[in-house]
Amino acid sequence: MNQQRYKASPTSRNEIRRLIKYIRKLTGTENDLYFDVIDFLEMKVPKLIPEFELEICSEEDMGNKYGETFPAASKIALREDIYIGAIERDGFSRFCVGHEMGHLFMNDIDSISLCKLEKGERLRAFEDPEWQADAFAGELLMYHPLIKHMSVDEIAEKCGVTHSAAGTQYKKK
Repeated sequence: MNQQRYKASPTSRNEIRRLIKYIRKLTGTENDLYFDVIDFLEMKVPKLIPEFELEICSEEDMGNKYGETFPAASKIALREDIYIGAIERDGFSRFCVGHEMGHLFMNDIDSISLCKLEKGERLRAFEDPEWQADAFAGELLMYHPLIKHMSVDEIAEKCGVTHSAAGTQYKKK
């Protein structure tokens, strides 16, 4: 049985790091260990993308989706509990917001295609829009130049992320 998946234009972690460096420099956050995703989402993204729209939706409306991004419409919809969690500095919620921003900044109609995978075939990570969005969130929240010499515990505490996210990013240093 064929599995339908989305396939993105190939993007390496190094390319994502360059994008994050550009975004952080542009927004004056290149020295901020703790990246305020809500301030970025509400105050800085609209300056970078004037047509940007943020919609906060009820858990009932979104079901099991934490967020959804519509790059062509420059829109992010976040489930209310995820939005509130990010405001309250919950690491999981902050990562979810970063993930959706990854889709917004990295994916558009021209960079994504629907493809059928043959049995046993897998997308390469750098072509998977979900991997790309996770890598974007990881690099945004745990900025590589600032965490180079930190432990997993230090990364989790100082960057305001889960130990799981910190562990993943630690391996990518």
